Amino acid sequence: MSNHMFMVALTVGAALLALWTHARFPSLAPDHLPRTLLHAGLAFVVLMVTPHLLDESAPLKGIFLVVLPALVYALLGTIWVLRQAQTAMGIR
Repeated sequence: MSNHMFMVALTVGAALLALWTHARFPSLAPDHLPRTLLHAGLAFVVLMVTPHLLDESAPLKGIFLVVLPALVYALLGTIWVLRQAQTAMGIR
């Protein structure tokens, strides 16, 4: 498996985990827009910091213990922002 295919599979897996988490635990989603934006911003800051937290001696361990949860949290934050936008527009 090439690096590109691994990253695609990791991202798709993280997206599925984020969707499952949102569907399974809807009470985790923040109720107000400022909290939602705070979560989304924090998730993307965590995602940007993750490369500095990786241990080069065990790359797969770092990917699954650091990168995957950060990516799931960032995608979950995106889902929450989209949900808040739908609510604000009266779609939901």
